[in-house]
Amino acid sequence: MSRAAAYPEFTSFDGKVFQDADFSGAQFQSKVTFRNAQFNGKTSFSGATFEGPADFTGAQFLGDFDFSGATFTDPLRFDNIRFAGKTNFSGVHFKHDAHFSDSEFAGDSDFSHATVHAWGLFTKSRFKSKVMFEGACFRGSAQFEDVCFAADADFRGVRFIPFADFQRAQFQGAALFNNASVECKMLFREVRFARAADFADCRFTHSVNFSGAHFAAVANFERVIFLQFVDFKEAHLAGSFVLSPPKGSEGRAAEIRFELVILDNPAGVRFQNISFQKVTLLGTNLRGICFENPKWPRRGLFKSTQRAVVYDEIQKEKPDPQKLAQLYRDIRWNLKQAGAGADLGDLFYSEMEVRRKQRRDPADGLYFLRRYFSPYTFLWLTCGYGRRPWRAAVTAGAAFLVYWLS
Repeated sequence: MSRAAAYPEFTSFDGKVFQDADFSGAQFQSKVTFRNAQFNGKTSFSGATFEGPADFTGAQFLGDFDFSGATFTDPLRFDNIRFAGKTNFSGVHFKHDAHFSDSEFAGDSDFSHATVHAWGLFTKSRFKSKVMFEGACFRGSAQFEDVCFAADADFRGVRFIPFADFQRAQFQGAALFNNASVECKMLFREVRFARAADFADCRFTHSVNFSGAHFAAVANFERVIFLQFVDFKEAHLAGSFVLSPPKGSEGRAAEIRFELVILDNPAGVRFQNISFQKVTLLGTNLRGICFENPKWPRRGLFKSTQRAVVYDEIQKEKPDPQKLAQLYRDIRWNLKQAGAGADLGDLFYSEMEVRRKQRRDPADGLYFLRRYFSPYTFLWLTCGYGRRPWRAAVTAGAAFLVYWLS
């Protein structure tokens, strides 16, 4: 094939067999079809321009394939295709939909710095070797549901704008999302990360969902910015987990649901400089994890009487009192082990308040008597569980006055 050839009319290469085909710089000014074509050896469409629809349905790519720098103005269809060699889509401009669903990439694949202006459809595709999306930009929806990444997947510096969906994807190699800019809702529900999952220095401007995700190795969320809701409910952390904000943004309070999370290695879980103003933890066994410089929400009518609490107590309408008391106990144990005593007293007070006010069951007929005439009530009233010594002085003064007047 001649280089930089122009094809002004509809062109069909359906069923053709090519050997080392070179369409570099070609200009397809109308629709072009390569349905059921066979490409042997090295095939190049580098720098080619497709001004009409391009249809490669059923094509066979038996060697290396190069589309680097190409431009597609209309939809591109690569559905249900097996790429036997290396594929290069680096720097490609997909100005319309890019269909790669149910395709298989046997060799290394390069989509670095590609731009997708509409739908980027990779649903149920299989990447048998390394794949690179570094620096790519998805201006349309990025669909990666049920995709299998058998080797390392590089999404470093990728920009996701309207929507990104990785539900049920499998990352059998390292999943690298460092420095990604996620400007949309992002879904990682039930994703399995077999090796390191690195989200360091990412910025999430909308909600992100990791519920039910399985992290078999390191999960790194250092210097991450979350501006909206983050859901880790029922996630499984088998390895270490680190969550920290960037330097200078430690006071930002992201709303995070860290409930019912399974921790196989609690000692490897670290929350560094995290504000727990809007973090729910109920149902997660926190005994043994590390809280470094945590900031807890405060509760109380007056500033002088405010105490540290967990967000679950504020956010939940009727949290389970036993689980809530256990949550306070585990947090206090962790802080003691770390030698951080700043909020220990307040958290103990909060735990005692939960015990004083808890119901044994929904039909607890003696609840009122236990709440106001129990040993917990006596300790609360007389000394604030040892945290309000002025109450002891007032109680002693009142007792002395009664004794003196009698």
